[in-house]
Amino acid sequence: MLKIAISGSTGRMGLALINAISKDKDFKLIGGVASESNSDIGKDLGEIAGEKRIGVVLSSKLSDLPEVDVLVDFSEAKFSLQSVEYAKNHNTALLLGTTGYQESDLSNIEEASKFIPLLKAPNTSVGIAYLKKVIDLTSDSLSYFDNLQISEKHHKDKKDLPSGTSLDLASFLSERILSESPINIDSERTGDLAGEHKIILSNDLERIELSHKALDRSIYAKGALIGAKWLKSKPNGLYSMSDIYS
Repeated sequence: MLKIAISGSTGRMGLALINAISKDKDFKLIGGVASESNSDIGKDLGEIAGEKRIGVVLSSKLSDLPEVDVLVDFSEAKFSLQSVEYAKNHNTALLLGTTGYQESDLSNIEEASKFIPLLKAPNTSVGIAYLKKVIDLTSDSLSYFDNLQISEKHHKDKKDLPSGTSLDLASFLSERILSESPINIDSERTGDLAGEHKIILSNDLERIELSHKALDRSIYAKGALIGAKWLKSKPNGLYSMSDIYS
């Protein structure tokens, strides 16, 4: 049984992950952390997520966590760097599902991966990983298209704009077409959308659209558990969700 702790436990993804763990016998939730201003500090994580009590309370300090197999971070960029430092100092595998990092943050993450297995996953869904595989299979033909564009839609409260997934997809595409020109990203924030991403390839004669739509946030939680289980057995290094399905 894999012992999991969550940083960012009361956010949309943290709650989804608590629910997913409660239904999977291969995992045990043994700790959860949120900012010290969170009104749920000291409450049972199961009850916070609308599940039965599990005897694990929400803390405001990573230092309160017991020894865990994998720390999963779904907090915010500025807070997740604390998770990076904690995991590095405690020799703990770390799954980063957070987005919105600055360049200096990414350098710190890469440095930490020299000491721990670290899975950087701006999107933990299986579908996005397979979308990248499709892109890889067709990368030799991408130069046929004059225009590459990405559109993304998320719920109205999502803070990073454009999304971390769309930036990751843009970087992924740029590497395969060997282009230094930025790929245009069209972003929309509305309603309670779980996430939509579309890659548009076009020229004067034709157009191809590759899209992924999350119908429920549980896909990210399930993907995070797949990633955590995979990561635990890996040597130190920086990984992505694509590495799991390569």
